[in-house]
Amino acid sequence: MKLANFLAFIVVAGLAGAVGYFVGTDMKGLLGQETEVMSEANPVNPDDKVVATVDGVDIRESYIKKMYENLPVQYKQAPYAFMKAQLVDQLVNMRIVQNAAKAEKYDSQPEFMDRVADVKQQLLQEYYLQKKMDAAVTDEALNAEYQKVIADFKPEEEVHARHILLKEELQANDIIKKLDDGGDFVELAKEFSTGPSGPQGGDLGFFAKARMVPEFAEAAFKLEKGKYTSAPVKTQFGWHIIKLEDRRNTQPPSFDEMKKQLSETVSSATVTTLIENLKSTAQISIVTPEEEKPAESDDTKKTED
Repeated sequence: MKLANFLAFIVVAGLAGAVGYFVGTDMKGLLGQETEVMSEANPVNPDDKVVATVDGVDIRESYIKKMYENLPVQYKQAPYAFMKAQLVDQLVNMRIVQNAAKAEKYDSQPEFMDRVADVKQQLLQEYYLQKKMDAAVTDEALNAEYQKVIADFKPEEEVHARHILLKEELQANDIIKKLDDGGDFVELAKEFSTGPSGPQGGDLGFFAKARMVPEFAEAAFKLEKGKYTSAPVKTQFGWHIIKLEDRRNTQPPSFDEMKKQLSETVSSATVTTLIENLKSTAQISIVTPEEEKPAESDDTKKTED
């Protein structure tokens, strides 16, 4: 099966569940948006075209796009243009079932109302916590958290090195002789190195000492900038000739690089503190397993005696 066809199969197969995911998790009440009565305060956007009509109610393009944007990532591997027809079809089916349920008064049955109440409580909790987190994640709070990261950051030395990897020591010695005679390290690495970095001239980029096997790291970190090892360095991978390009100390990540992580940290701390504070003022009684056991009657005690 071709990749495109396989992808289409996967997306379409899971679409019904994905639409359910969207409707179940979207907290803005989007499911009812296409039924809203248009007025002067809520006019129809002339560019928002009707994509379907169910029992006289229009379903518009903007709603389908919103559904697509809110689908789980695995269902967005295919572009919107491919997904649109499937989304419209699923939404039409959903609207038909909803209308049938309302016509038969299922929306007023006690069991359904109990479910609605449960979902409403869950959404209220999520909405409340989200609003508290949104209010807590300010520029000042993020910057304060970032300052903590900077204060705790400990610089670590890194080196930028290249290497030429050979299987035999004799081969490595031959390459060192070529270097001593003025050979270009990058070109020799491209021609002779058996390592995966060979095509890139043996470039390993910057690395900390702990990232390399001990024998390699010790040799690399002892070199002066621009120098290469005068003798091959043996490791479990073979024989290396190492050249030091540069060295530096690591720097803390920038604020922008950490912004998402900082936001998550502040949000998590906010929820934890909020719940602890709420619990401290709430009247809570938790029944222990021992308290759940029924008390023994006098007749039971006599039988055991």
